[in-house]
Amino acid sequence: MNKEDYLKLDSDSKYNFLSSELAAGKDFNQILVSIGMTKEDLAKQGFYNVKGKIMRKPIKGYGTPK
Repeated sequence: MNKEDYLKLDSDSKYNFLSSELAAGKDFNQILVSIGMTKEDLAKQGFYNVKGKIMRKPIKGYGTPK
């Protein structure tokens, strides 16, 4: 997948794509190169690589339960 195709996806599809690529055994850096983006670009979109998993940025205003 190239950068244009990736950017056309909605948020859930982007998350599923990134997660499936990691599950297929690709290294996070390989995924970044394949879609032509940097770690900072993904962070701006709300996606982070944490210990081999893709995590989403919490929703603004998200609070912890009491």
